[in-house]
Amino acid sequence: MISDDSIHPPEPECPPEPDSGSPSDDECNYDNILSASYWKNTKAYKSLTNKKGQLQYYKKMNSHTSVCKLVELGSKSFGSECENIICEIFNLGPRTSSQNDGTRNGKKLEIKCARYWVDDNNTGNCKWQHLEPDYDYDYALFALLDFHGWKVWGIKKSLLMGELRDKKIVTNQGKQGWWVNKSNIEPYLTPIHSIADLDVFIQS
Repeated sequence: MISDDSIHPPEPECPPEPDSGSPSDDECNYDNILSASYWKNTKAYKSLTNKKGQLQYYKKMNSHTSVCKLVELGSKSFGSECENIICEIFNLGPRTSSQNDGTRNGKKLEIKCARYWVDDNNTGNCKWQHLEPDYDYDYALFALLDFHGWKVWGIKKSLLMGELRDKKIVTNQGKQGWWVNKSNIEPYLTPIHSIADLDVFIQS
């Protein structure tokens, strides 16, 4: 069994000075500005440690442990792993190309997953990004990792990349496609709670 110390070794202690006892942590390596004992007192670092990360936010909201494991993932891993989960939940067929994420009843689906923004006011907002207008899909599924499961909505690509871009609800993300805030697009989304809901939606 690997000990915690092998993964996160303890911080080295300052060696005692002759005849003066052990110096405080603040005094340790005072002449080395690259030492953690020095820069831990900078305003920039103290400001950082006061900020809540996404995992802290989800834990504060008493999220399910399985949810927290997904929150811990890096951005790229989160996107790919969560797409796989959504595909399995809704029993999607294989993608037809790299320009979609799955199929259902002959329709091609693109999946975008997001986590809540860290928000002390709990507005419940998030952003779905990397939307590509030229990709080959018929519908988009927008998934939001809630505190105890998923929230999923659907939208037709023609609406997403047509009217909503014209209205500047979906906006340009530079060289990374397009993106949209949940708070702006939610009135245009159809909630999806089950496979039956999805089947009805993609035939509409």
